[in-house]
Amino acid sequence: MDRQVGGGAAAEDAAAYFRWVHGLATSQDRRMTPLGALAPAFDGGIAALAGSIRRSVWHMTFRPTWSEVRMARPLAEVSRRRGIDARYVADRLASARLPMLASHHSPYFRNHPVVAPLLVVDTRTVFIGAPPGHELAGEVWTSTAPQVVDGAVRVFDAVWRSAVAPHAEDEAPFTRRMVDVAFMLTDGASDREIARSMGISERTVSAEVAEITKRLGARNRAHAIALIGDAGP
Repeated sequence: MDRQVGGGAAAEDAAAYFRWVHGLATSQDRRMTPLGALAPAFDGGIAALAGSIRRSVWHMTFRPTWSEVRMARPLAEVSRRRGIDARYVADRLASARLPMLASHHSPYFRNHPVVAPLLVVDTRTVFIGAPPGHELAGEVWTSTAPQVVDGAVRVFDAVWRSAVAPHAEDEAPFTRRMVDVAFMLTDGASDREIARSMGISERTVSAEVAEITKRLGARNRAHAIALIGDAGP
């Protein structure tokens, strides 16, 4: 299992739970429905759940790439709705690798060692993955089986209570608009295209890009874009 596990009962309970559900997946237990690889799974239904979420969306991920953060944007949008219990947990090193990550999920972002990817929707549907290096890595399963869901809820709640916030809720390193600009920057959009899409002036976009570059400690715009997506030194 993942080397990062350790440091408390929450991590140990999570490790035991994931050993169990990965065993179910390996044995093709009917309680676990395979969805295939992560990207097709998102395109094929996970993101589509966004419109049906009513109460909660809890997301735990080992160490996401920027493309995975982009894929999960529909869930992040749901998380900002009033009345939604939103929780996002990621490895502490994820915050260092992806400077925009904590701000994208602020104020419901916390750091804690993560065993495997887990998404719990409305405490009744779960999506489970496996960490890098695992024999099941890259695959995703879903389940509504009470035993699987109840275990996921228990594990996630324990991890959440022992996790720590990377910064104060009112001190997110980047504003929401900066994060939105960052997504478009890494898509290759020009200032004019970003301005048109966001309904703001090109001057405002230029100012936001300059501030993003400054806060990242980047040398220039190109270096900032590389740092946003963890592609630069």
